Amino acid sequence: MLPWYVLILIGAALALGGRRYFYGTLATRPRESCSWCRIASGHEVAGHTYATCHGPVRERQAEQQKAADRKFAADRRENLRQTQQNDLDRRLARQRGRMRLVQVGTVTTRTSSSGAVIDISGWVFDAATTTSGQRSPGRPTTFRTGGAPEKVHGWTLPELHAMAHGGACTCDVVRLSRSSRT
Repeated sequence: MLPWYVLILIGAALALGGRRYFYGTLATRPRESCSWCRIASGHEVAGHTYATCHGPVRERQAEQQKAADRKFAADRRENLRQTQQNDLDRRLARQRGRMRLVQVGTVTTRTSSSGAVIDISGWVFDAATTTSGQRSPGRPTTFRTGGAPEKVHGWTLPELHAMAHGGACTCDVVRLSRSSRT
């Protein structure tokens, strides 16, 4: 067996030699650096490569999120535009289907056993043209109806009310017409 001091010398020689070997190979081996981090920060970033960098992944996810947000906003604008166009088409169809007004009547409220009721009476419309555009024989017809008058002659309750009262007012008809079903 070798004396202890010889073992210590052999160990020291191996340690110094191993140190030179490892540091020599590490120093001569090229360092890993990330091109994305170098471009983004302006400094050389060692320790990882572009393939293992998290920066491009986050950047790609942010771009995908922005694209999804733009698509959502565009779809929402298109849906709103389509809804507005449908509303406009319905209003134009109703206005085209209106019967010609011959005599202005009254729009009043009365109380019945089921509560307050809007009474539409005395209105005379020319039934010569109907919503289908056909001419029907006969004289102007008086309509007495409740509910949604636009389904009968094309005029809405607020329009009839404004004509009956000569403009906007704050009577019970206005309050009740907000809650009436069409």
